[in-house]
Amino acid sequence: MKRISFTSLLLILIFNFSSYENLQAQSLELIGDAFVYGNPGMPIASHIIVTNTTNSSLDILCQKIIHDTTTGTQNYFCWGTSCWPSSTYISPIPAGVRTIPAGYSDSTNFTGYYDAFGNSARAIVEYCFYPQGMISDSTCLTVHFNDNISSVTDTKKEIGLGDFYPNPTENLTRINYVADNNSYLQILDILGNKIQSFDLDNSGVLEISTTNFSSGIYFGNLISDSRVISVKKIIIN
Repeated sequence: MKRISFTSLLLILIFNFSSYENLQAQSLELIGDAFVYGNPGMPIASHIIVTNTTNSSLDILCQKIIHDTTTGTQNYFCWGTSCWPSSTYISPIPAGVRTIPAGYSDSTNFTGYYDAFGNSARAIVEYCFYPQGMISDSTCLTVHFNDNISSVTDTKKEIGLGDFYPNPTENLTRINYVADNNSYLQILDILGNKIQSFDLDNSGVLEISTTNFSSGIYFGNLISDSRVISVKKIIIN
């Protein structure tokens, strides 16, 4: 009979344990864009869908890892109705914990933002999601913001909308815009009914109270010279 040395047996056990860990480190799946482009005059958003692939409900946290950025820019993230500044690298407990039932995808919309404040700058940010207390079971997505922005022709002069943030929301949301003197933002419900309108001038941040909105899906239309230039969706809880 062929004998197995203690060292060989130990190596086999370590290998099997490592393989088991790798198999188990798939509690989550992520869907999102690895490359995000946009107008550097407005925050650029990366939306990530987080799915719990296990048979148990999980409390999920997010860790932000910055691989490359530019001085004078900001990156932050929102999950549900809560947002955290650039100085936050791990979603705080308990506000930053999202409970996702077994087999379900997160419905509160995780969004990572990058704001270059009008500069043609770029950033590379990795977002890692993991069950609370199990950071070794992380699933990550690396996002390139504004990559190759020089290939976009004169984006600063283009009118357009950023994304609503926070989104979903309950009482208040904001949206960044670049507009001209003939522009306005029109809020429509999912049936196309006009809910509210806001005159816009040049560029800035529009703050909208949603206290009187019924729960549901709405759309913000940027209109200029009677043409719809951009449409953004917002969810009111």
